[in-house]
Amino acid sequence: MEVISETCNVYSSEDIVADLNKTLSDYPAEQVFFLTDEGSEEACISLLEKTDKYRKEHIVIEQGDEKKNVEAAMKIWEYLSSHGATRKSVLVTVGGGMPCDLGGFCASCFKRGIDFVNVPTTLLAQVDASLGGKTGMNLGGLKNEIGVFNTAKAVVINTEFLKTLDKENILSGYAEMIKHGLIHDAEVLEEQLDFDINKIDYGQLQRFVGESVKIKDWFVRQDPHEKGLRKALNLGHTFGHSFETFAMRHKKPILHGYAVAYGLMAELMLSISEGGLDGKSVEKTMTFIRKNYGKPSYGKENIGELIELMRHDKKNDSKGINFTLIPRVGEVSVNNIISETKIEKILNEILNQA
Repeated sequence: MEVISETCNVYSSEDIVADLNKTLSDYPAEQVFFLTDEGSEEACISLLEKTDKYRKEHIVIEQGDEKKNVEAAMKIWEYLSSHGATRKSVLVTVGGGMPCDLGGFCASCFKRGIDFVNVPTTLLAQVDASLGGKTGMNLGGLKNEIGVFNTAKAVVINTEFLKTLDKENILSGYAEMIKHGLIHDAEVLEEQLDFDINKIDYGQLQRFVGESVKIKDWFVRQDPHEKGLRKALNLGHTFGHSFETFAMRHKKPILHGYAVAYGLMAELMLSISEGGLDGKSVEKTMTFIRKNYGKPSYGKENIGELIELMRHDKKNDSKGINFTLIPRVGEVSVNNIISETKIEKILNEILNQA
């Protein structure tokens, strides 16, 4: 296995079964537990069955971010408890961002903390959800309202899984990669925007994944618990989480990366109007988003609800709604409190775009 990130314990694997066996070699078979969701189970079951420590059963939770809730957490904890898990156990999450988030959270709480290993199988999970130590679950329709920081024992990435994804799920992960380019490196961003998303070069995509992981790793190393600079990684997420939660609340869920893409559009607009960003420098980015992601489905009558959701964002403080902005590509400005009047203006501008 090649080390991509020592901070986040991320490894690139050419032989996922052999490398997972190596990762789990120090754990007794009866203390290794596997978790996946219904959407990932069919694609992942053959992998699980080939590993040395698989015990002919695994935990399966319902698919979808709206199912990342206390009921699913209880199912995981009850399974671990009833099947003899101890403080020396390890929980292996195999799948997309949702089982990585929830599995990591449940492992971090069970018996005050057991090890967990992430095997991310979607682009979104490989470049974002599986690494960096953020774990959590939703509460009362609010995204990631409950959670802890805890780094996985290992994150084992094999980009062969990406060949099983449809275009929408590739785009979902790609939005986070574009975010990484915006906050860290103009040259990386330019390459990303020139990538043909309709005719995927998987070798090039694998290189992009490695670059994206290293960018996230850089920010995590500077600020592991998100006290300052790591907030750069929240670009697009204050608006994005409100779009995502709104869609879940109205029974029309959207993929996380689509919500982030819409959030990037909104927060680039804020960066232009409030942060001094030259609009011409991000025209190509905004065109890419409009072309590939469309725009969020809400009307003027929903703007108040979206702002209300932003008020609950965990990044806020007593001063108001908090945003990460970019004064220019590759630079970040964190802890920007923006008035609700200006937020409403941006939401109206997005509605009025073709």
